Amino acid sequence: MATCGAGAFLLCPLISRPLKQSLILLKRVCFNPMLQILPMKLKTNPKTNRREENFDLWLGKPAPRYTSFPPAPFFTPAVTEQDYSSYLSTLADDAGVSLYLHIPFCRSLCLYCGCNMSVTQRADRVQNYLGALKREIERVAALTGKRRVRSLHFGGGTPNILGEQELRDLFAVLRQHFDFNAAREIAMELDPRLASADQAESLAACGITRVSLGAQDFNPEVQLIVRRHQPYEQVAAVCAALRHAGIRRINLDLMYGLPKQTPESLADTARRVCALAPDRVALFSYAHVPQIKKHQRVLEKYGLPDVRQCLALENAARGVLIENGYCEIGIDHFAKEGDGLTQASREGRLHRTFQGYTEDDTPHLLGLGASSIGQTPAGYFQNEPDARAYQSLVANGQLPIRRGFLVSPEDRLRRAIIERLMCDLACDVAAVCRRHNFPIENLAEDFARLRPYEEAGLIARQGATLRLATPYRMAVRIICKAFDPYTLGSQKILSSRVA
Repeated sequence: MATCGAGAFLLCPLISRPLKQSLILLKRVCFNPMLQILPMKLKTNPKTNRREENFDLWLGKPAPRYTSFPPAPFFTPAVTEQDYSSYLSTLADDAGVSLYLHIPFCRSLCLYCGCNMSVTQRADRVQNYLGALKREIERVAALTGKRRVRSLHFGGGTPNILGEQELRDLFAVLRQHFDFNAAREIAMELDPRLASADQAESLAACGITRVSLGAQDFNPEVQLIVRRHQPYEQVAAVCAALRHAGIRRINLDLMYGLPKQTPESLADTARRVCALAPDRVALFSYAHVPQIKKHQRVLEKYGLPDVRQCLALENAARGVLIENGYCEIGIDHFAKEGDGLTQASREGRLHRTFQGYTEDDTPHLLGLGASSIGQTPAGYFQNEPDARAYQSLVANGQLPIRRGFLVSPEDRLRRAIIERLMCDLACDVAAVCRRHNFPIENLAEDFARLRPYEEAGLIARQGATLRLATPYRMAVRIICKAFDPYTLGSQKILSSRVA
């Protein structure tokens, strides 16, 4: 049985953990049907006679997070405003859409940040940007008509940098040009340091139904280093204010891989997060890319954990979340029993976008605002990332497309395979090929690239059905890479290493 091999592996001394955490991780394997159908083949250490994970195959290896396929580094400026305009104007009459709006401003810089943002204290910069954003909304709606919206997500930056009247005016424009009567969710990312009871009431009045709060780590030493001071009590007060205002769907984000984190301290943060009873929790790995985000270099002087230490950090937080009843979703999300995300995961209806995991099955996600990305059956369309350049393009009456990628039929097939692997940790490749009318024989090289992982027990294969055979879910990113001809051998900078 797979559980026997997994149980022996969990006691391996490569990564020490308390007995309680070992039992929790064993439970993950024993009671996860995705991971126990096929036997695991794990290498045996001749000295200890214990089975061990072959970490060298995947741990610390560069791989995309696969929030898109092809990954964003392979987008090209050959995709233009004309391509996007053509796509928008030919949407089927009954096609609904989902919307993503990007607010690229923050009051201060967090040193771990990899987002497209800029720091400002000036109200006029925000107002000028909002003027351009409203004009883009009008321009897009002129091409699509007044479409039904399935979901709306505000990201950033810091969307709650907007004042009450600014937010009301923005929603008025959105509702004028899109139909929100059947919207299932309107979500916003919040900086708890800017939130207040009054703002919670304002968000509820605008129709916000879900918020995501960036907790990251409640350790004061870590907060000081990354320049994000927000005591636990402050976040707890914001959660209480949101619930009092009627916004009961709350997500909290955690991050591992930061300086001065220890398994014990991050487990304590996870316990505090559980005490706040969020519906969903994201456990993100810190992506250190100082060649792109130069401010991240400051963190190096404090000492960043290596990949083995990161894995121990992730295990510690994951164990606490599971112990407190949260269900594992994909590689880095967790949700309560009964949550829509949990149900979608169990039924194979989970999807992956630039916002992470979602049960939203709308194929037409339209991006609005600087740097935002539209994700569609035709491909990806990304707006100009620089806020001033974005405003200039919109002022000239243009759709502010900077780059993108128009997918081929084979790209769609590979996107479907990778999405199922990232969501389900498994994929019936033959079934996907049949749906896409694609000869599975054309994937012979891809399957050949999987052979070392199969021999090491990282994956289990039965015919053309693949399943991850390790409790370390993030390892699936390496498996996905075998189906990604763009990334293989490329020198382009990837978002992070697997840890």
